[in-house]
Formats: sequence, C-alpha cells, structure tokens
Amino acid sequence: MNKKRLAAFTLIEILVALTIIGVLLSFVAPMVLKRPDQARQLKLNNDFMAIETALSLYQLDNIQLPSSDMDISVLFSDTAMSGGYLSKQPVDPWGTPYRFAFENGVIKVHSAGKNKSFDDENGSDDVFSKGLQ
Repeated sequence: MNKKRLAAFTLIEILVALTIIGVLLSFVAPMVLKRPDQARQLKLNNDFMAIETALSLYQLDNIQLPSSDMDISVLFSDTAMSGGYLSKQPVDPWGTPYRFAFENGVIKVHSAGKNKSFDDENGSDDVFSKGLQ
C-alpha cells in the first residue's frame, strides 16, 4: 500500500494568505504610489476583501451570515476560538468604522466615505462592497 498524499492548501489557508497580502498592500500602496485618492481606494478594496473573507469564515463556522440586527463587532469579538475573525475594529481610509448593510438578502460592507456620515442626505460618497449572499 504505497499511497501518496498530495500536499495542498486548504481554503482557509488561501483566504488567510490573501487577507494578509491585502492588508500589507494597503499600507505599502500610499508610500509607493504617492497618490492619495488611489491609495484610499486601494485600502478600501483591500478592507472590503478582508472583511468579506472574515464574513465567509464566520459563515463557515456558524452556517449562516450575521443577521441584520448584528453589527461588524461580531467579527472581532470572542466568537471564534482564536479570538475573532479580525484582530480589531476595521476603519475606512477616512477613519470611520465600517458597517454591514443588507440589500435584498445580500450582506454588503458599507463605508461612510469622505464626509464620514452614513446615510446622509446626499449619500453619494457612501461606498459599498459587492456583497455576499
């Protein structure tokens, strides 16, 4: 019985590696690009990816995504054995904590944008991720 076991990465290992790369890029990009608006957009996209990865891990552990009455703190609380899915409260490039937004059964990560105000009258600078179902 000479069975070879193939060495491979698990889904969680790949998601964690992508999250780490994204976080590192969000810190390096502003220094390399010297373009504040592009750097903010890059950080925003990387944060969305990291938070959506944390949401996917939450869903794997809990069979469902967080409900609409929960907030983003569920991802960095002591809900997982490792102490949470994120190490701290994530904030957008303008310093405002992210939120969840539910639209038609899809959960989206929500940034307040430049004016640091959610759901204001203009609302045009609020930014949403593509979302998870």
